[in-house]
Amino acid sequence: MKRAIVYFLSPFLLLVFLLACNNETSKTETPMVLSASSQSGEAKTSFDKAVALLDQGDFQQSHAMFIKALQQDPKMAIAYVFKAATDASPKEFTDDMNKAKENLAGVSEFEKMYFDYSSTFIDGDWNKRLEIAQKMATAFPKAARAQVELGNTYQNGNENAKARDCFLKAVELDPKWVGGYAALVNSWLFSDPKDFKKAEQNALKVVEMAPTSPGAEIALGDCYRAQNDLQKAKDAYSKAIQLDPNSSGAYYKKGHANTFLGNYDEARQDYMDGGKHDDVKFAEVTNVANTYLYAGDHKMAMQYLMDAFGKMDASGETKDRIAILKSNCMDACANISMYHDDAAKVKEMVAMLNPINSEITGQLGTEQAKLNQKSGELYWESIMNAMNGDYSAAKAKAEEIKTTVASLNDPNKLNGYEFAMGYVNMKEKKYVDAIGHFEKTNPANSVFNKYWLAMANEAAGNKDKANTLYKEVADYNFNELGYALIRNDVKKKLAMP
Repeated sequence: MKRAIVYFLSPFLLLVFLLACNNETSKTETPMVLSASSQSGEAKTSFDKAVALLDQGDFQQSHAMFIKALQQDPKMAIAYVFKAATDASPKEFTDDMNKAKENLAGVSEFEKMYFDYSSTFIDGDWNKRLEIAQKMATAFPKAARAQVELGNTYQNGNENAKARDCFLKAVELDPKWVGGYAALVNSWLFSDPKDFKKAEQNALKVVEMAPTSPGAEIALGDCYRAQNDLQKAKDAYSKAIQLDPNSSGAYYKKGHANTFLGNYDEARQDYMDGGKHDDVKFAEVTNVANTYLYAGDHKMAMQYLMDAFGKMDASGETKDRIAILKSNCMDACANISMYHDDAAKVKEMVAMLNPINSEITGQLGTEQAKLNQKSGELYWESIMNAMNGDYSAAKAKAEEIKTTVASLNDPNKLNGYEFAMGYVNMKEKKYVDAIGHFEKTNPANSVFNKYWLAMANEAAGNKDKANTLYKEVADYNFNELGYALIRNDVKKKLAMP
């Protein structure tokens, strides 16, 4: 269960920021492990409540409760670490981690290790994250939370079988804690091999354990949506709204259900209602834009994004959040333009996108972030060259991506390179080569990449393989820009004799 606000970012930001936002945190069964180092009983109580909310997927509520805990004890290091997982920008994340670092003196061994683990999201060092997660699980063998974080790390590294073993062990260690079940929901929903029924079984367990949690109902709704039972999903999201009328995530999810039901006007209203209850202005923008893509009007989607972009500076939102929101809009516009083969518009959008991403990189200030930013710029240069028919230049830029990210410790660092090369090969009509590259982009984790893999197979004459892939993405039912771009085309292909 992710935070209600999911940002569609360029490749380099996905590596350094989304991982921080998706860092699942949970409540262990061992009090001594989670006991916050604080002299304030009130602060400890608030912290415990915040963690419980976070475990249930109630991110917005937990964020507010972490703030309360830190008001009661501004030196509670672990509260800064956990609050960081609910923050809305890289600057907020790094600021909280820096505050935690200032207050580490006298904290428990678990708190120190958890700080070190969370710090790896700043520099994107997956290898170091895995090492710390393994040490944490070994040092605290009875701590279910340690197992979940180890599982999350394996999952980020595309080692899904190992991740599930960890999540199952967490449930075994503490069957009365929602964290293990919630992790299994995500795993069965989004990681291959998927099993939506198993996801539903675990979601029902979370609902049973947290019957007043909107986050639990949202997770259950996601399981129904995955199984194409959209009305049942909508009912679950509606119940989440009843449980907490201020839960922005519940409105957004109801909007997703209405989107896939074809109720676009109702979906837009749901998204706008979510935005009214969100603590980040304009968070609903990309979701609303996607409804126009699903309705087959990409020009209206672009116009909506550009109109929102123009209003952001005067919105009163913080500068760091505005940068993220602007990046989302411009990245979406660039991808829409690419998909519709409008090279001039891609060039225009990327020219606006790059300085915004440079600003966001400055918020992190790490060498790894700079390398990821550079790889993102090279990615778009490669795509634009390919669109203009200069395949040699496109390949050269793609190779620069490979060189740029060589020093990064991230198992997904070559995704941009592989997709760019596959895209170039498609333009060259070298379909077998394109298949090889698209397969390496980990299409299991990206419906958009799986679509391109399907197209490459279709063009290469592998019709059965292509149709299998098309069927896998036809009713994905999880709202993201990539799916909004391809859904109608996939359904048209499957309707062909």
